[in-house]
Amino acid sequence: MITLEWGATEVEGLPPGKDFVLYPVGGHPWDRAAHGTRHSPGVQPGDVRELLERGATVIVLGLGMDERLRIAPQTLELLRKTGVEAHVRETRAAAALYNFLAAGGRPVGGLFHSTC
Repeated sequence: MITLEWGATEVEGLPPGKDFVLYPVGGHPWDRAAHGTRHSPGVQPGDVRELLERGATVIVLGLGMDERLRIAPQTLELLRKTGVEAHVRETRAAAALYNFLAAGGRPVGGLFHSTC
């Protein structure tokens, strides 16, 4: 389960932090710079590949609280090619959807940006 407010995220079983990568059996803080993710051009394919490699068949991407984080076109293409069920939402809505899907036993992964 994930709960968040501006700049602060709590994930059950993990230390509190700001931004998170979550997958079916765990997660970790999200270092957005690792794959070059910035507000623009947005979430990069490398961030999503990690979710796929860790067994996610449903992916939820948070756009930030003010929806300033974009999704790079290459990332959208990767999601389309893999055929996974993908959802892109404002971060609070993304967290609620993630919690709902995970509670239903779906192998869900997600990226959550807790600020802008």
